[in-house]
Amino acid sequence: MDIITDLFGRMNMWAWWAIAGLILIGEVLTGTTYLLWPAAAAFLTGFVAMEMFGVSWPVQLGVFAVLTLPLLWVGDRYVRPALKAGANSGLNDRSARMVGERVVVVADFSSGRGRVRYGDTEWAAEMESGEDAKAGDTLIVRAVKGVILIIAPQ
Repeated sequence: MDIITDLFGRMNMWAWWAIAGLILIGEVLTGTTYLLWPAAAAFLTGFVAMEMFGVSWPVQLGVFAVLTLPLLWVGDRYVRPALKAGANSGLNDRSARMVGERVVVVADFSSGRGRVRYGDTEWAAEMESGEDAKAGDTLIVRAVKGVILIIAPQ
């Protein structure tokens, strides 16, 4: 027991920052964001453990615990949903980014099918309602099924 007490008695700023680094390595390996908050708490506890403050190790552990719990709650409640929303932004998914964009009909539609221009590319398209459209009409992309755009009037 004296060994553990002696080890905790030597805890300083660098020890807490090393602990924060080890926890961050665990976070990188898991990618869950749950280990990010104890790492942040350990980093902040390192400031409390500076020699000029002379804070004892039980107080340092208390600060670590008191910081970890609210950081976990805030991170899980607010940061995680924001990160998930950012992951579904369609950044690397062209078809997801096309939904809601305007397209121009290249040739008259027949039986609800035809071709439209999106950007510099012509796409096969189907009208959502099965109606026909004339060349030059501007429509909106409602969905993408493989290489076919599902479109509707504005």
